[in-house]
Formats: sequence, structure tokens, C-alpha cells
Amino acid sequence: MILRLILAILAIGAVVLGGNDLARAQTLEYRTFQPHGAGPHPGVVFASECSGFAPSVAPKAYERAAEQLRAQGYLVLFADYLGRRGLTSCVSGRISLSDAGKDVVAAATWLKSQPFVDPARISALGWSYGGGAVLTALAEHRQDQLSFSRAIVYYPVCRGIRPWKNATPVLMLLAGADDVAPGDACEELVKSSATPNAVKIVLYSGAQHAFDVSELPAKMTYRFGTIGYDPQAAAAAQQEIEKFLKPAN
Repeated sequence: MILRLILAILAIGAVVLGGNDLARAQTLEYRTFQPHGAGPHPGVVFASECSGFAPSVAPKAYERAAEQLRAQGYLVLFADYLGRRGLTSCVSGRISLSDAGKDVVAAATWLKSQPFVDPARISALGWSYGGGAVLTALAEHRQDQLSFSRAIVYYPVCRGIRPWKNATPVLMLLAGADDVAPGDACEELVKSSATPNAVKIVLYSGAQHAFDVSELPAKMTYRFGTIGYDPQAAAAAQQEIEKFLKPAN
């Protein structure tokens, strides 16, 4: 009990310090990347693809994405739905999209309670299986339960997800040549949702699954299908994200 109390105090102390010491802060629950200053900062919850936050083909990809947003003033949090269960992949079937989606909501709720975060500007950003988790969270929670007000999904897994009823704005970034998580299912899902006008779909023609991962070659076979880096699509998607996250004037 005493040890747990000491650890909690240390975690709180790390949050209070701010600045460089919090560029890669590690709390008892979540890994966060915090920008300089006391805040409150807008927050972004990351949900990784099926191989987690350190995939073998690109172990630093998520850190790089987090640092890029941190440099723009966003606090990034990793919702590690695999790690907290002692898993390294979703392939085992021991983690469902529903479970992962609940973890995303729990992470956003924790973030919303922090004094250094702007509770009105929390977004969820998911890739592949993590993107499916974000969309599942939309389907299984009311808008007031989500704790995030915007969602971004890269080439999400959409098959089997129920349409959602809430009007949360969604940016959906799809790969036109995706044979891992084909975008057709996502487009049909959006059409079936109660507020399709709240979803912006951007389709990058010819792009492969994982088109934003710069460590990859242009095309390679990996686990479930073809993946590959497309620098033009990656840059365009990043611009879409920056515009989407920017507050309305």
C-alpha cells in the first residue's frame, strides 16, 4: 500500500514539472507526450494498429507521429489496449474491437480530467485495428460518454462495426489500393450512420495500407496483405489532420 502511494506521488510530481521533463512523460496508466508550458493543451489519444506501439517493421513510427503533434502544441497519449493486457498483437483474438474501443474512451476520459488538458479539445486518432476501435467506440457510446469530440482514422478495420448515431466529426483517411482493410466497408458504414455529413472521407488512390509509415518500402507483403509507404499520400494526410484539428475561428 505504501509503495503504491509513493508511486502515485511520483507520477503526480512528474505531471507538475512540465517542460522538457514531460516531453515523454510516463504515468502509472498512460504514456504521454506533453508540449511545453502549463496548458491547458488540446489532447490526442492514439490507438495503434494490430501490432501495437512498437511494430517490428517501424518501432518508432508512433513516437515520431506523437512528437510531430507535440511540437504543434498537442498533448498525445498512447491508449495501449494491447500492452495493458500483456499482448503484443491483436491476432490472438484475445482483444476485441469493443474492448479496444472502451480503452480509447477510458484514456480520453482520464485525459479530460487532467488540469493541463483542454477538455473541449480532445481527439482520438487510430490506425487500422486502432481505427476500428475508435469507430466502435462511436457506435457503442453516446456522444456525451466519449470524452473525445473528434475522431481521425487511418485505413480502419470497418467490417463488423455497427453504424453510429452520434454526430462526432470524423476524418477518415483511406488507402485506395488497400487489401488489408478495404475502404469499401468503411464507405458503406459511413452511409449507414445517422450523420454521414459529419464524416469526411479522403481516399488516396493507389496508396497501400500503412501508407504513412516512412520506414516501409513502396510495397511489401506483411501478415494480412500488402503494405507500403506513399510519401505524397502521407504528406497530404498530415495536412488534412492539421486542418481537421485546428479550432474553428
